[in-house]
Amino acid sequence: MEVYSIKLAIFHMGFVYTGGGERVAIYESIALKERGYDVACYAPAIRVDECFPDLIRQVDLRRFLPSVKMKIPLRDFLSMSVSSAIPRLFAYKFTKFDAFLCHGQPAAWIGYCVARTLGKKYICYLHQPTRFLYPRTIDQQVGWKTKKDFALLNDLVGLARPLVQALDHVSITSGQTVLVNSSWIASQVKKIYGVLPVVCPPGVDIRKYTPRTEKSSATVRGFVVKTPYILTTNRHYPQKGLEHALHILARIVKESDIKLIVTGHFTSYTSTLLKLAVMLGIRDKLVLTGRVDETSLVSLYQNADVYIYTPPCEDFGLGPVEAMACGTTPVVWDYAGPAETVDDGVTGYKAKPYDLDDFAAKVMQLLSNSKLRKEMGIKAASFVRRHYSWDQHMDRLESILRSLT
Repeated sequence: MEVYSIKLAIFHMGFVYTGGGERVAIYESIALKERGYDVACYAPAIRVDECFPDLIRQVDLRRFLPSVKMKIPLRDFLSMSVSSAIPRLFAYKFTKFDAFLCHGQPAAWIGYCVARTLGKKYICYLHQPTRFLYPRTIDQQVGWKTKKDFALLNDLVGLARPLVQALDHVSITSGQTVLVNSSWIASQVKKIYGVLPVVCPPGVDIRKYTPRTEKSSATVRGFVVKTPYILTTNRHYPQKGLEHALHILARIVKESDIKLIVTGHFTSYTSTLLKLAVMLGIRDKLVLTGRVDETSLVSLYQNADVYIYTPPCEDFGLGPVEAMACGTTPVVWDYAGPAETVDDGVTGYKAKPYDLDDFAAKVMQLLSNSKLRKEMGIKAASFVRRHYSWDQHMDRLESILRSLT
């Protein structure tokens, strides 16, 4: 069998927290290496201990510019800004690569400059239109209070919006192909940039994310998390709508003795969630685990009774797909990315946006019927293996890479 391989550099905005976009780039790098590609992953900002540390160490990870050892305020902001300002000056570092895969901004802009300088090709993978230029309603409502670097970048973009918008547009549209994670984002990209993107949804590692025959207690950092419990997984950012999950729990505990497990690194927003839990009278039902490793995450997915996902406008949302892969039925809003990944009434439920009573009722329907949960969980795991495995994602990506040479 012919082995096809190119030297590929993957560009990303930064590996500074555990997010879905970061996971995609990391898994692509690992999977492409397994398929025989020579791959290195670059970003302006890197924090190995804060971005999937058990996965990212498997990646050939490098910075665009040399790392500064001393502690500097707003390090991520400075790294992204400087790397975006002088990409042509460090383009020589990439002469050995054949092509570039750029995840979002400023990666697309850096890829555009480097590719133009070296006469090479690049493709863009957009998890969303550039958020600082095309904010969602939720972004406008809550801002970037939990990430000062992003807040400063947002302010900087605002000062030169017409110029930044023009540079964003040319760097996205000049690539050989634009990939997106969902049909929801594809429609926005087509409207904003005037290009027809290729939908290439993220995948799940179905070798790790597998169902259990019988649910039992989960283990996190050596501690036992007893069933029954509802699970949600997300960064503690206001954009993720975790307060909706608490309001839903408050409705559920009136009829069910259930806990809500919330994973994710603690931020300034975490204190807001704790205050809300006290106000709603559910503090004793809320368990915040902090950041968990992948083994613990899989265990939590496998043993949860129901998975809930409450961001008000998510571009794709890996959480529901990972939960389904582990045989756990999700409930999501019938809106944006998650509305595409859940087959309503078959692999999970979709609630009316943003009807908390409807959402809670669907969760209660699952909690009160173990046979229904089990049957839907089996269908959910099968559904993910048919539509959202990493092999399927990589096959689509590899077909695009083949077209570059």
